[in-house]
Amino acid sequence: MTNDERRPTGLLHSADELRQLIRENPTLPLIVFAGEEANSGDYSYMSCSYVKAYKGEYLDCSQSVNDCMCFTDRDEFEEAVADSLADRNCTDEEFDALVKKEMAEYDPYWKPCIILNVDN
Repeated sequence: MTNDERRPTGLLHSADELRQLIRENPTLPLIVFAGEEANSGDYSYMSCSYVKAYKGEYLDCSQSVNDCMCFTDRDEFEEAVADSLADRNCTDEEFDALVKKEMAEYDPYWKPCIILNVDN
């Protein structure tokens, strides 16, 4: 075995943060997001060198604002809503009211959860 082979891989991560989140929030569901570098496509499974856990919220419904996105940030979602309504011919006040109305329709679908982000 060479000295390089004896070096740790960096793939083992402390579970302290995730464990604490689960202890403090035992009823919250878990959602996992894998970044675009999480799997090169060469193998069925790959380990991830980046792991981050935090309490957040997830928009748990199908939406046509940007159906390619999973939203975990209300401000980001509001920007996407505004962008999707940008072609409307109305005053600034009418536009703001329209965005606010659209956002309110999604309020019941924001669910608290533990978010686990993994990537390489």
